[in-house]
Amino acid sequence: MKTTNMTLILVLAVTLAVAACGCIVPDAPDTPVPPVPTPTKTPVPTTSAPQSIADLLPSDDLPGTFELRAVIDENTPGSLNATEEALSMVSGNLSIGDIHAAQGIYIFNDGLYDVHITIAECTDSVNAANAVENYKNQPAFEKNPSKTVSRFGSVEFNGHEATEVRMKPQGDGVRYGYVWSSGNYVYILGPGTDDRQASLQLAQMIGDGGAIISEA
Repeated sequence: MKTTNMTLILVLAVTLAVAACGCIVPDAPDTPVPPVPTPTKTPVPTTSAPQSIADLLPSDDLPGTFELRAVIDENTPGSLNATEEALSMVSGNLSIGDIHAAQGIYIFNDGLYDVHITIAECTDSVNAANAVENYKNQPAFEKNPSKTVSRFGSVEFNGHEATEVRMKPQGDGVRYGYVWSSGNYVYILGPGTDDRQASLQLAQMIGDGGAIISEA
């Protein structure tokens, strides 16, 4: 009898133990922790040194026999002043504001011709366009060079239109120059040579350069 009671007690104990285990709430599964993003370095933009006006003058691989002999800007010592020279060409009835300029002096055919390229930076594109109009309205350009040659023509290169300026010195052929504005800049290639193709190619190299020239 005692054995039976002992057996019952053991069974009851086991049953209670099992029931107790069934009442235990299992641990909740671990909540996934989002990965910590790896910090990335934001690249710091690098700024190049500002381009000087003189840098826009063509200097290498010039067409024909053009050769750059001198560059004059506001840092040139002595009495030469490119800005004053530019003002003498582009001042007029239309307002142009303040300008800063540089000038390149070129020779052609071993010094037979002198050609000047003047680049002026204005405060905005409106003043630059006004400077071009003032240049074209000079008294020296009022009349055509001859009965058969018009003073101005039109060409297009580097994505913009330019005015071809023609001069006919006494006893000499027609000489060709070019003037235009692009953004805040005014570009003037003085009519110094009678080689139109070489002059046009040199004009193409001023400033941004690189496009096909076409008649407009």
